[in-house]
Amino acid sequence: MAALCVLSTVWGQDAQLTQFYAAAPHLNPAFAGGTLENRVAFHYRNQWPGLPGRFVSYGASYDVFIPKINSGIGIIFSSDEAGSGALGSSSFALQYSYEVPINDQLSFRPGLQLGWSSRGLLNWQDLVFGDQINRGVTDGGAGNSLEGLSNFQLVRNYFDVAAGGVLYGKKFWIGVSSRHLNTPSESLTDATISAVPIWLSAHGGIRIPVDGGPKGYDQDVLLAAGYRSQGQFDQMDFGISFDSPFLTYGISYRQILMKTAPDGAPNHDAVSVLIGLTEENFRVGYSYDITVSSLGWGITDGAHELTLTYVWKTPSHLRTRPHRILPCAEF
Repeated sequence: MAALCVLSTVWGQDAQLTQFYAAAPHLNPAFAGGTLENRVAFHYRNQWPGLPGRFVSYGASYDVFIPKINSGIGIIFSSDEAGSGALGSSSFALQYSYEVPINDQLSFRPGLQLGWSSRGLLNWQDLVFGDQINRGVTDGGAGNSLEGLSNFQLVRNYFDVAAGGVLYGKKFWIGVSSRHLNTPSESLTDATISAVPIWLSAHGGIRIPVDGGPKGYDQDVLLAAGYRSQGQFDQMDFGISFDSPFLTYGISYRQILMKTAPDGAPNHDAVSVLIGLTEENFRVGYSYDITVSSLGWGITDGAHELTLTYVWKTPSHLRTRPHRILPCAEF
């Protein structure tokens, strides 16, 4: 998106991740405190670098479980830039989850997230307005527009609410989450109300122990699926990965389902390959999306994604009782 002809209405979606379980608190606030350890995670995604402009997102999170209050707490930050940096957003949020034991085999965790988001123009001087195209004057950026920016805000700030829940046992999990429950407006003009569409997600999977992994280590096979919906867009993800104490590798498939898609529009999006390495307290994961839609891999150059996680033990005096760790994939 090198130019915006109309700024009063902007269609978009929340940034997505292929390795969404490596950034689990970003997916569902109920995942905050999902391990016994303190956990710090970072992610970076460069989507479709072959197209003009850029679509880059990155983020960080910290979460920990506190047995004394049977709760998990978390902090997340995320940011993205689209179209040569013309439009960007960032958000910061606090998370809380509470573990509810159902029986010896089953637990439920609800979660709540309260955050603050900002969306706005970064390099507004590079924008091209509709009147510039009509007059054939497009050089010089927004400075040559008769419209100017007097009716626009360079930045829109708003309060944001999210919630979720996850039901899990020793080898499976199933969760739901939703963002923008208060439908805040992200319009850059006071004359227009542009509510952020509610983002919905359903996700789950199963961990199957298998003997005889690489170098004789036991490994788990993880089958995972996720559904996401926002505005007129639906998305399905299916994946399989193999997890050993030091190596994780897998493959996934993403399908885009537009509720108002034109006749004959393909809905295949990408096939992703993943490799992850674990060394003591560090985990690093890399995935590459191979575009299989009509855009073509040679046009988009796919998508690169990198994640890094560091965990360390909670002091023993905080462990007042056993805590069941969520069996989710770590990449």
